Parts: sequence; structure tokens; C-alpha cells
Amino acid sequence: MNGQGRQMIQNELWFLQDEALREANLVAELPDEAWKALQQAAVNVRQDERLSALAVRGLRLLFSDEAGEAADGETFSGILAEMGEGAELYQPLILLSGLNRLQRLYAERGIPQEILKHTLSDMALWMRDYYGRHSRWGLGNEWLVNHMSFRLFRVGRLQFERGRFGSGRQVLRHLGTSEVVVLAESGIRFRSDGLIDGTNDRFDEAGAWEAVLEVGEGSIRGHRITDGGFAVRQPETFRTDEWEIVLRAGDPVLDVHIAADGKMDHAQCLESLQDAAVFFKRYFPEETRLAFVCTSWLLDPQFEQLLSDSANIVRFQREFRLYPVGGDGKEGLRRIFGTLYDDWTQAPTDTSLRRAVLGHLAKGGALRDMGGFILMDDQAAE
Repeated sequence: MNGQGRQMIQNELWFLQDEALREANLVAELPDEAWKALQQAAVNVRQDERLSALAVRGLRLLFSDEAGEAADGETFSGILAEMGEGAELYQPLILLSGLNRLQRLYAERGIPQEILKHTLSDMALWMRDYYGRHSRWGLGNEWLVNHMSFRLFRVGRLQFERGRFGSGRQVLRHLGTSEVVVLAESGIRFRSDGLIDGTNDRFDEAGAWEAVLEVGEGSIRGHRITDGGFAVRQPETFRTDEWEIVLRAGDPVLDVHIAADGKMDHAQCLESLQDAAVFFKRYFPEETRLAFVCTSWLLDPQFEQLLSDSANIVRFQREFRLYPVGGDGKEGLRRIFGTLYDDWTQAPTDTSLRRAVLGHLAKGGALRDMGGFILMDDQAAE
């Protein structure tokens, strides 16, 4: 790299200077020891030409545009991998380089500063999580890219991400009764139990079947997904003069995430959903979001048998219309127990949730990820 190139890199490293870091931490409010580790990491990057160049590449990749849209996490992962040892601290440094831009985007739409701080409180939370697992400070995933990209906002107890409805199902509503039906899209392979073939790494070679969805001028024919999230093998036909498609792949939605910093108080979750509907109408009036959508182990309908009706998990999932999404179900175990055990008899039994899940595993059961949605106009009517 020539002298001019090195100077350009140094000019773009303003976010690694002490004053810029102090201003960023007024918003991020990191733990003291994490903050000290971040300061030292900044010194390391400033003093290393290769790391400096990679840090600037990360800044440009995520935050060089003017539309408020960042690059995806996978490409950012590549830069972090190139940075090598210490990347767990270089990541939050690069993310915080986008704070000035993020503050400008918030200000342009009049979004309160308290929403910004509440949203970015996730950085401290996940740095604490990383420290608890590795005994050193850092970030272990690219989740915070969403926060810094003006895509995700925390409104009360829950987080909401401006997203698009995924493929795999379409939602119909009856024009007269407002009954809602979910149909599987063509090509999805289901087991005989109605879950996606391969869920929990279990395949149904003998009984698996493939969904077909046919949308014609006068009718829609497909396989219903029950309220509990299971596909029905026998297809049904719905007349288009009686039913309309209200949600399909690519439609604008709000993806719901549950912040990992407290209990899932049901009243707080409901209030958060209601407040989010108001928030996005007020600050993004040009966008019409059709539904709240969530994909999580928390939507596993098995919890209705494992926990009491009053359990927050059960009450939360009952707000959603469920559908199967596949997956290995291990994320729920990681979140409940903090890690995966080779011998589950060694796992802690200090909460009713842990005891219930361990009993389920002992009987040969497994947790599942499930998807769910709440149509926005249905939520507004409640």
C-alpha cells in the first residue's frame, strides 16, 4: 500500500479515536471492563496496517450507502475471519463506526433517542453473553448488524425488524367470515406427522409427501396447515370469490424477536406488539406492514403439554397462527440451558422450564422451531 492509500485509511479510522469511542459508549453503555477491552482493541487496529485496512473495508461494506441498508452478515463474517485473532472485539468496533449514520437516520424520521439506546442495549447484553461463555469480552455473531442497519428497533419488551414474509406458505382469508387459512406452497416435503421432512434430523422415507398449491382464476387448491402448525395431506379447494390471499412470500412484514434480557411477561409482550404497530405507522408511514411474523423455539406447540396454561411461553405462542419451518431444534436447548450437553442428565434442573424440557428429552422427545404470524389488521382489532 502506498503512502496516499495509507493516509486515506487513517482518515477513515476516525471511529477508533478515543473521543469517538467515548461518544459511542454514551449510547451503547457497555460494561466497564468491556469498554476497556474495546479501547485496547482500537489501539491494536490503529497500530496494524492490515487490521486498519480490514476495519475500513468493514465500515465501507456496512455503512457506505445512503439508503439505510447494510450488507448481509455473511459478507461481514468474511472480513471478520480475515481479521483473525481478536475479531470478537474488532466486530463491535466496526459496528459502532456506523453510529453517527444511524443517529442521523433516526433524527431524520424523528425517532426518539430512547428507542435508539434501548435498541443498542443489545450490544452490552450479547457482549456479557460472550464473556460468560468464553471468559473474555467480544461478540460471537453478526446479529447486531440488523440494529446498526436501521432495520431493527426495540419497542418495549420485543424487537421488530423490517422484513419480508418468507416462502413456504400463503395465507387466505374468507371475505365474509374473516376466517384465516394457511396453505403450504408447492414443493414443500412433509412427513406423515405434518412437519417438514428432516425436522430434528428425522426423515420419513416411507410416509413423506410433497405439497402442491394451485392458484387458478376461480379457485385455490392446496394443503391446509392446522392452527397448531401441522400440514394436512388431503388437499382442499377454496373459491376465489369467497377467499382472498392476504399474505404471501415477499410481502412486507415485521419480524418479531424476543430480547434476551428478561422474562416474557405476557402483558408487556402484548403492549409491545400494540406499540410497535403505532411506531411503524408513525415513523415509516410510507410502508404498509401486513403482519407480525416470528420464527422461534418459543412457538413450539409442545410447550402446551409441557407447561401450564398460565406459562408466559404458552400465552405468547397462542397469539400467533403457527406453521412448520423445519430445523434441528437445538437453538431452544442452547437458550434454555446455555449450552448443549452430551449427557443431558448433567444439565441443571433449577427451573420448571428446564425440568419440563429434560423430562421431554428423557422420553425421546425434541424441541422444534416453529413459525407464526399475526395479521396486522387482526392485531389492531383486538
